[in-house]
Amino acid sequence: METFVAFLKSITALPTAVMLPLAILILSLIAGMKFGKAFRASVLIGIGLVGLFAMIGVFGSTIGPVVAGFVANTGIQLDVSDLGVFTLLTATWGSPIAIWFIPVGLLVNLLFLALKLTKTLDADILNYWTWGITAVVVYTLTGSVWLALLFFALNEILILFIADRTAPIVAEHYGIEGTSVPHGNAGLWPPVGIAMNWVIEKIPGLNKLDADPETIQKKFGVVGDPIFIGVVLGAILGIAGKQPWGSVLNTAVTLAAVMIIFPRMLNIMMEGLRPISEQVRDFMKKRFNRDVYIGLDAAILIGFPENLAAGILLIPIIIALALILPGNRVIPLADLAIAGPFLVCLVSPFCKRGNIVRTLIAGTVVFIIALYTAGDLAPVYTEAGKTIGMNIPEGTVWTSIGAGSHWFAWIVAKILGLFGYVL
Repeated sequence: METFVAFLKSITALPTAVMLPLAILILSLIAGMKFGKAFRASVLIGIGLVGLFAMIGVFGSTIGPVVAGFVANTGIQLDVSDLGVFTLLTATWGSPIAIWFIPVGLLVNLLFLALKLTKTLDADILNYWTWGITAVVVYTLTGSVWLALLFFALNEILILFIADRTAPIVAEHYGIEGTSVPHGNAGLWPPVGIAMNWVIEKIPGLNKLDADPETIQKKFGVVGDPIFIGVVLGAILGIAGKQPWGSVLNTAVTLAAVMIIFPRMLNIMMEGLRPISEQVRDFMKKRFNRDVYIGLDAAILIGFPENLAAGILLIPIIIALALILPGNRVIPLADLAIAGPFLVCLVSPFCKRGNIVRTLIAGTVVFIIALYTAGDLAPVYTEAGKTIGMNIPEGTVWTSIGAGSHWFAWIVAKILGLFGYVL
């Protein structure tokens, strides 16, 4: 048992840029791809991911001080701190039940594939932790391992269901055929995009507004260019955060760089992904007479221009929501820079295929829900962190608006509350 636990810990210790290409290499070899071709394609995916995560780091480190200054200027005084997705990731992977996430996740996925109840083969094993958020909530409230793993499996099944049904539109919109995105956080929000797009279609005037990145650039020329948009948004945020002029200019140039470099990293990753996706689909059709999607991380989607633009524009909107929403307890902090593009990346394909205005409207609804759910679950996350001895300042109640806004976990917690399972 100790050897098994050590093996699982060694897997979860691998960075995504290593684990995902390794999983895809194994999958492509099983599907009959020649080693040289499979190796090159898998490494290209890893290179793309390294670039994506590097740009996420640059984006976060540049926007972080600006956001902190922006928030400080509003004078927000709330009792729940947004400590970010990585704090919740630590609490989730550090949970005593986390050793079961990978074996249970794989078993459920393979079982549902065998029974033809899903078409998604999730290659992104490290992101099983996002399904584990529900398990940790259940375990913290009940102390039951079996109940926690049951809801882990139910969470996985829900995400696989959503991933299957959104895959055709997501693949067509982003040009990544043969894939789906069974991400446990981003994957929860497409229903909001579908619902809000339906509402907007009923509003005269707004339903005729074309605001996808290509149309904006055609209509406004250089003003609609991603470089110009990045410079302007960066400068506005820097000024709003009362940063020194040097920092304002640095933020402007950095956001312009992010708008340009992100898509190029995506192109590198797609160069590796396409031949593997085609090979796996051909293999499944020949052997099992069915299609299958390769499940990937939502990180591959946040670099598209509509998601980056919407994510940046959502920053002041989220802060305003924190100020005006009655009963909100969360002060947006650590997740504010990156939560926007992550949570809307699977929403925007359903908003008239990347219409930025529609995505912003849907994103506003997403973050209204996110602030309330993240705040309501904050005591559970705080207790889970204490249980494993996380180094959080005494008296701090914390959450994550990017990952802790898990509405499925929130619903489960409310159901358990009816049976007396509360903190």
